[in-house]
Amino acid sequence: MTEGDRERIGDYVLGLLEGADLAAFEQQLASDPELRMAVERLRGHLGKLDDTVEPLPANPALWARIASELDTPVVTAAPPRAANDNRWRGFAGIAASLLVALSIGYLAGSNFGQAPQPLMVAVLLTEGSAEPAVLVEAFADDSIRLVPLELAQKPDDRVYQVWTLPDPETGPISMGIFEDPQTMRLAGPNLPAPQSGQLYEITLEPTGGSPTGRPTGPILVKGFAKTPL
Repeated sequence: MTEGDRERIGDYVLGLLEGADLAAFEQQLASDPELRMAVERLRGHLGKLDDTVEPLPANPALWARIASELDTPVVTAAPPRAANDNRWRGFAGIAASLLVALSIGYLAGSNFGQAPQPLMVAVLLTEGSAEPAVLVEAFADDSIRLVPLELAQKPDDRVYQVWTLPDPETGPISMGIFEDPQTMRLAGPNLPAPQSGQLYEITLEPTGGSPTGRPTGPILVKGFAKTPL
């Protein structure tokens, strides 16, 4: 399976493919059992997020502020047209799972100002099987928030190192190292604002991090940033 296939699988499951790209992928899907299995694996893993997150009660002050700032009544969206049913089948639960996982930090406070919004979000997929392993949120202050879902266990003499590629001419830049997969915030170096399509990946490196300043170990997971809606 090519890198392009893995990226299209993620875009398809997240409902980002449209028009000719969507039609071409679904035509390939109809004749490629391996591709269908990869799509179902990704859907299944994202769907599991529903079982790992409990609803958080919203602070009454938050709802009061929302109500005071709304100038127009809330309108219930019409159901999608039949022509779009295939594209969105099964996506509602996945989208809800991702929104819950990525929004915990935004709505836990009593007002909007307490939690910064990420500029970009990436789902890092495992090499080969294209299964979601880590969620990445990239912020304007050069930091990232990692939410590991299913990261391969490392040897005792290795660490996980996070990389990003803001510019192919400068090469990959380290965002930091860690040893235990857990939700965390890493403060990276001074970089340009993250862009849609920017690569993020995690490699296994010697204790203390890569000795060369570039990835030297195997790539465990990687993915490309998207602008959150």
